[in-house]
Amino acid sequence: MKNFTYLLFLAILAGQPLHAQISIGFRGGYTLADMRYKDATIGYKYNGLGTPTRLNSWHVDFMVNMPVKGGLYIQPLLRYNTVGAQFEPPAAVPAGVFMPSAREIRLHYLELPLNVVYKIPFSFGKLVTGAGPYAGYALNGKYDLAIRYNGSVVENTHQEIRFNDRTNIVSTNSQVRRWDAGANIMLGLEFNNLVVLGANYSIGLTDIDRSVSSTLKNRYLGISLGVLLNREDY
Repeated sequence: MKNFTYLLFLAILAGQPLHAQISIGFRGGYTLADMRYKDATIGYKYNGLGTPTRLNSWHVDFMVNMPVKGGLYIQPLLRYNTVGAQFEPPAAVPAGVFMPSAREIRLHYLELPLNVVYKIPFSFGKLVTGAGPYAGYALNGKYDLAIRYNGSVVENTHQEIRFNDRTNIVSTNSQVRRWDAGANIMLGLEFNNLVVLGANYSIGLTDIDRSVSSTLKNRYLGISLGVLLNREDY
């Protein structure tokens, strides 16, 4: 997947006409992430994780706009992103038993979205809409592990996710893998003063849990503010 993405990016660059201008820019902002966690037999479950809820985090993008024809563009991105989820405690915990469970998972990804976008000109700038695939590689990850006794947390620790371990989140059967891939849609504004404002929704199509007993997939909403360093239509 990684080699394919780079080859596709180089092919797009090679196919650009010599007179075409390319604009670049930076943006960053808020990420609202969660995970779809499902057991193969009973749906959303406890098994040391509980029901996932949303995680507040952030992202940074380096973006490139490459004109194709008219208002059609190819827009590859290089994104550093933090995704994951918080987890509600298991609903049923036996009394008098020390029960470990993961409270939060954070994965730090380097992502390569490749969007096909269309820009509609207005007096103030351009309305931008598009969609495309993405590939992601987890640079590292952490999770919070809580020990509960009779409904109360008696100990909380921070643990590294060791991606090569057979089970890398204590108290679960999860075997989180580094690679992720999915699709995203985006909507944004490019103002005449080169300020950019946008939103994207990305949904993971890859099960990042190698175990056979459950599935774990990323998804997130991103809201970004940034600036273009030049204009491709000059």
